[in-house]
Amino acid sequence: MKSRFLVGVLSIFLLCGWIQPAPAAEPVTLDVFDPTGAIEVTNLFAPRLSDLNGKTICELSNNSWEADRTFPAIRELLQKQFPGVKIVPYTEFPHGNRELESATNIGDLVVQKGCQAVITGNAG
Repeated sequence: MKSRFLVGVLSIFLLCGWIQPAPAAEPVTLDVFDPTGAIEVTNLFAPRLSDLNGKTICELSNNSWEADRTFPAIRELLQKQFPGVKIVPYTEFPHGNRELESATNIGDLVVQKGCQAVITGNAG
């Protein structure tokens, strides 16, 4: 009932000229990324490992999406598929946006922990 009343009142205001419609906006051009992910990769960060057997993997997290739930699940799946893998949990590194952005030694910490691979995010 209230919504019909408001629509009726607004219609009267528009018809009487008490409310002026917004002027039409000029056309806008937007540059967007290809959503298919077809972006040319010209420089890989590191050579890819042939497999994860016997490797040490570090987890890094900015805590943006339930790392306390997802990393243990990822860990379990990796350890089932690669029984010899060693995983250094994200809790052994600075974690959270501010902590990661202010840490100047993440690369050194990864090397100190002996990691040969890094999981740098888990969802978002």
